[in-house]
Amino acid sequence: MLGDITALGLGSGLKLQDILDKMKKADEVPIDRLKDEEATLKKQLAAFDDLDKALLDIKNQAMNLSMDSTFLNRNVDVSNSSVLSAKATEGAPTGNHTITVDQLATFSTWAGPSFSSTDNVVNDSGQDETFAYHVGNGDTISITVPDQTTLQGLADLINNDPNNPGVTAEIINNGDPLNPYQLVLKANNTGEANRITIDTQLPTYNLTEIQGANGASLNAQLTVDGINYQRNSNNDITDIIGGVTLNLLGTGSSTLSVDSDHKSLEEAIVNLVDNVNKVVQSINKEAGYDENNKPELLTNVGTIRSLKSRLIDMLSTTVNVKGSIHSLYDLGLEIKRDGTITIDQTKLDQAISEHYDDVKTFFLGDSDNNIKGFGDIVNDQLREMTQSGSGLLAVQKNATQDRINRIDNQIQTAEEQLNRRYDILARRFAELDKFMSSMQNLSSYLTTEFNSLSGHTKS
Repeated sequence: MLGDITALGLGSGLKLQDILDKMKKADEVPIDRLKDEEATLKKQLAAFDDLDKALLDIKNQAMNLSMDSTFLNRNVDVSNSSVLSAKATEGAPTGNHTITVDQLATFSTWAGPSFSSTDNVVNDSGQDETFAYHVGNGDTISITVPDQTTLQGLADLINNDPNNPGVTAEIINNGDPLNPYQLVLKANNTGEANRITIDTQLPTYNLTEIQGANGASLNAQLTVDGINYQRNSNNDITDIIGGVTLNLLGTGSSTLSVDSDHKSLEEAIVNLVDNVNKVVQSINKEAGYDENNKPELLTNVGTIRSLKSRLIDMLSTTVNVKGSIHSLYDLGLEIKRDGTITIDQTKLDQAISEHYDDVKTFFLGDSDNNIKGFGDIVNDQLREMTQSGSGLLAVQKNATQDRINRIDNQIQTAEEQLNRRYDILARRFAELDKFMSSMQNLSSYLTTEFNSLSGHTKS
């Protein structure tokens, strides 16, 4: 019958449809209130999820500050970047080193006579010849060079040899106006271990040693803290200073300092405090009152108010370890009257610079005396707050979801009851419409009859 509601009143002329709509609208007010409450609860649920994610981020930051590896990061400073670069692994010994690079490692090279064309013949003996060489302490490589082999042909024979031990033959243009083309044989890697030695020259094309001639060393030569070293390569030198990789860039002297990475530690501490502050400020806004003194989304949620207090108490934790650092206040933590949480960067820098070991002990604790560090304490508290199912926010989220489910059932039940009621009312109004229509028709008929009788009598 609901489909016929729009036709109500057409027969009688009464505003039955309007009456029915107004009645239904009034009866829907409690349902609308439930829907508004449900929408608010869903918004709260989303806000809880955001807070939970933010707390997990803080937990991860606290966990990093509870790990030894955070304090094993090293910073390397080189006074002369044109001489060398360097990087250090986690836990590399700290200290200062003096380094002098006397010679960079070079490539072993040989060069042949210059020709006017790459097609000039290097073997015109009338028979096959042999070109033989070896690299470092490797086996001798023998190449058969056929008669009438050209300059380019010899380079191809060397480069395409499947037994090539790591050399490249290249035809260069040296700029000579008459004979610019010259074969250069070069080791692919630097150092004495890759020195090229020619065992058998071609009768009509002899190569001359260029780099490494007359026994000149091809190795990098450097002095570290007064001790002389030689290495085959300029790069990735890891066996001179423990935990440090050296890359030699030029000759000269430089100092190298390996220190604990204060910057990354400072950033980790600042990020922890900043992220707690963001959560607290978000709670201040979402659990406060607007300009009209009306409550915000989370104002009436007691769990959220207690969360703010717990976070502030957490940052204020004191750790009873030896040393000068016992709380974040010793590192510059400030909690202002408006609830804003900040950290004094100058005080933090000074504390880390002057009391690095104490800062480390504060965060890591003292296992010998069974004292938990700040990192573990905060990490444990945040684990409790964010634990799935039983955490502070998880309990609140579950309660909110249960309330949403109950309201859903209430809305469904109320709407079903309302629809049944107005199905009945619609049918009754339809009967009323028909009855009123028939009464109006009867009234019109009787009026007509009375008028007719009245006129007949007068006549």
